[in-house]
This record gives sequence, C-alpha cells and structure tokens, in this order.
Amino acid sequence: METSDIETLCADLTLADVDDEDMSMHVPNVTVGDSDDDVGYYAVGRLITDRNIKFPFFQDTMATVWRPTMGVTMRQLPTKRYLIRFYHEGDLNRVMNEGPWTYEQSLLVMRRLLPGDDPETVQLQHVEFWVQIHSLPVGFRSEVVVKAIGTFLGEWVRSDDRNFDGSMGTYYRVRVLIDVSKLLKKHMKMKRDSGTWAVVDFRFERLPTFCFLCGIIGHGDKYYVRALHGIDPNIEKPFGAYMRAGSRRTAPLAVNRFVAPESNVEKKTWTAPGADSVFMLAAVQVGASTSVTAPDKGKVPQVIHPLTNVVPTTHDADEGDITEFVVAEQKRKRVDTETPLTGASMSEMDIEIEVPKNGDGASSAQQARLEL
Repeated sequence: METSDIETLCADLTLADVDDEDMSMHVPNVTVGDSDDDVGYYAVGRLITDRNIKFPFFQDTMATVWRPTMGVTMRQLPTKRYLIRFYHEGDLNRVMNEGPWTYEQSLLVMRRLLPGDDPETVQLQHVEFWVQIHSLPVGFRSEVVVKAIGTFLGEWVRSDDRNFDGSMGTYYRVRVLIDVSKLLKKHMKMKRDSGTWAVVDFRFERLPTFCFLCGIIGHGDKYYVRALHGIDPNIEKPFGAYMRAGSRRTAPLAVNRFVAPESNVEKKTWTAPGADSVFMLAAVQVGASTSVTAPDKGKVPQVIHPLTNVVPTTHDADEGDITEFVVAEQKRKRVDTETPLTGASMSEMDIEIEVPKNGDGASSAQQARLEL
C-alpha cells in the first residue's frame, strides 16, 4: 500500500470523544506524509507456531533470504504479526510469487495489503503451494484435468508451463491457494470410463512442520492434543513425511553437455556433443588420422580420411537424412626393403605392429615386421 493510498483514506478526519460522541471535531483536508520519498509496498505476515520468536533474528534472516533489491523493513505488531514494507513493487511481487516461506520450520503466512486493509485484523490463513500430482492415469493427462485437480486441492492459481512441453516428467505441478487451518489432502480418487477407480497422490513442495496425526500445519504429532487422550503412539499414522516433495538439494552449477534437455523448445537450441566430433569410417581398419570440416549450424559434418576417397553428400540434419559416403580404397605404395627409408617415405606408409601381451609366441610374420 503506497503512501498516496493512506493519504486518500485520511484526507477527511473526524475526531470524537470515546465516552461522549456529541463532543467531536471535524478536520478536513488532512495530509499524511507529504514527502515523495516516503513510498512503500506493504504486506503483513504471521508465523504459525506457538514458540516465542525473537524479532531481530527473524527480520535479519528473512531479509537475507529474500535479498530485496531496494531493501525491506519490518515492524512487530501487538497481535504477533509483522508489518513488512518493501521499497519496490518488484521485490514484493517476487517474494509473494516465490513462496511459501518458512522460519525455523514454521510457515510464514503472508498477504499483500490493499487500500483499506487493517494489518492487525486482516485474515491470514491462506498460502500458495506448489503441489505435485503423481500417478495420474493415462487418459487423464491433460491441462483440463490438472486444473480440475488443483481446484480440488484449493483455489487453482496456475499450472506449470513444463507440464506438457514434451518433458519426460513423472508428475505434474500446479500452484494452489490452500487454507492452512484445514488438514492437508494427500490423495484423491478418479473414476475411469471402465468403472474402476484410480488413486492420485499429492506431494507438497517446501512443506513445513505439520502433524502426522491430524494433517494440519503448525505443530508436530507429539504436540497433538488428542495424543494425550489414549491414542497409541505406535499406530499407523494417516499422514507422513512422504507428502513432502523430496529434498531441496540445489542442482549442479555446471551444465553437463551430455545431458539433453527434455523440453522440445530447449532442444531446438541445444547442440549434441557428437555434432562437432570426428566420425571414423567403419570401412577403415588402420589408425590413420582423420580430418573433419566444421559444419554449419544444423548440418552434418563432412569426414575426410587420407586413405580413402570420400565423396560426401550432406543434407540438413533437421530433415532426418544422413550423410551418404562413396568410399574407394587406395592402393598402398610398395617400398623396397633395401632402399634406406627416409622421413618422407616413412610418412607415406602405414606400419601396423601387433605385439602379444605376454611378449612370447610371436609369429614369423610379426617378427619380420618388427625387423623392419
């Protein structure tokens, strides 16, 4: 909420006595904060926890995690809430879109303040989560079905753009606004056309502490009230850690050049490692050097071998064709053994030497080659 919004709300004030409403004073055209530099974008938040939070540590930690470009300041409110002020709308939008956020495994419920919102009384019980949809049956894998599942979980916000881009994904992601005062939904049933039922499982990304007995965020199962009234702690719990969507281990910083992108869009700009490498001809059995001409983008490289006559016919790689080769063997030059071998003649002939691993039992032909 900008300062101009506050000015609009307070432009016309009426002051009255609490005990005697007849005693009042009307003050028109009140200006609040006439400085142009006093601009802010506000949000309010609360932590779902019963523990006492040290505000200086909380403010320092969240500012370090958020890293707002233009800075952030906070104020602790009497109702165990925090008034959060950003100095650029882009910082506030990024923080709200990249949630949910946690502090010491406690969920931070945040809400953007609009003109007229009271930070001390505004409702704070909805948080956006990325939810993974697992085990979706074949025949239900469509954007319409994914959106319907998001509506079942809560209020659908958006779906992941990579859900149907050709990736070999094992699940689908949907952004959902969830009421944290209610228990989490771990699965749902879907009925096929044949009349059979299929179970779809859910995994929540960045899920904080929640109860494995009641499925509500904010406390563990050992602090569950009903656990003190005759519930066997060894029973199978209806919820579990499997509802968390894996670990938060960061991806490798360096991109592996051998790993091909999954999406069709990224594949158009990706170059395979073998596209610029040297292709050896299968018909050539000697270890002579091979040269390759640098191909144009989208072309198959041309291979030229010194011992073969190669006439390549190159087509576009995108057309699915391969390079055609016409190979003709060259005759080797005969070298007189009585004639001294010079450096030039040595470079013109190929000598293939095969030595047994044990060094013994070499044939007469091999020994003759060694004598050369």
